[in-house]
Amino acid sequence: MKHLFKSSLAILIGISLTVVSCKKDEPASGENNNNNGGNGGLVIPQEQKATVIYFGGTWCPPCGSAGKPAKEQIKAAHPGKANIMSCQIGNDPMTNADANAMNGVFKPAGVPAMYIGASDDQIMAMVGINPSVALNNVNTQLAKTAKANLILTATDNNDGLITVKANSKFFVDGTDEYTIGGYLLEGKLNYTQASDASIEKNIHYDVLRAKFGDNILGEVFATAPKKDQTFESTMNFFIQPTFKKENCSIMVIIWKKSGNQYTINNSTTIKLK
Repeated sequence: MKHLFKSSLAILIGISLTVVSCKKDEPASGENNNNNGGNGGLVIPQEQKATVIYFGGTWCPPCGSAGKPAKEQIKAAHPGKANIMSCQIGNDPMTNADANAMNGVFKPAGVPAMYIGASDDQIMAMVGINPSVALNNVNTQLAKTAKANLILTATDNNDGLITVKANSKFFVDGTDEYTIGGYLLEGKLNYTQASDASIEKNIHYDVLRAKFGDNILGEVFATAPKKDQTFESTMNFFIQPTFKKENCSIMVIIWKKSGNQYTINNSTTIKLK
């Protein structure tokens, strides 16, 4: 099924990003850079997550009969280990400029489509989805050894502003550049899905609502990082009145940038309260 495109108003989001780089032999003031994680004594485990970038639309019957059930099965099989971002595109009530920007990066030939990445390796692409094959591809990515990882903390400032701090650590020497991308996702959205074969009919989770910064693939925060080097990034998200904060989460992805090519290093998600 070919894409359909329709212009939409961009969802406004205000964000600031601060990055602090700390080498193992050059700890920053007040930080404990040890082999257990660094960044103020926080333990950052060497754990690989699978990152799934999904493209679909409520107007698309195969998205309902295969794509949506595939996401459901992946989340049920790997809670907390498979991070899914759903980009709703075309004539879909949940579409937005950032979902279209991500679509412009991957350029799937049709929907439903999934791109599954981990550990700086080649991203696995699926255009047209078989749920069991999708789950096997996620299992393949989860079996890889983490080269970096990150943990998130979120602070609610009670004025629509959510401050998210990402502490990351590299477990091997890296090459090229790494970017960090932050994404506001929303769940429990109720929109009629064509040919919905999933358990939760017409309910949509992990829908991309907005990104941070100017680049959909994030901002550079590390260049040729060294083993045990840690970083701290702070992002401020303004939750729009149309969002239900209790259904929102923040997903942060570490991307590897080699020239004009991007791969996925690792990711994590934190649920807002």
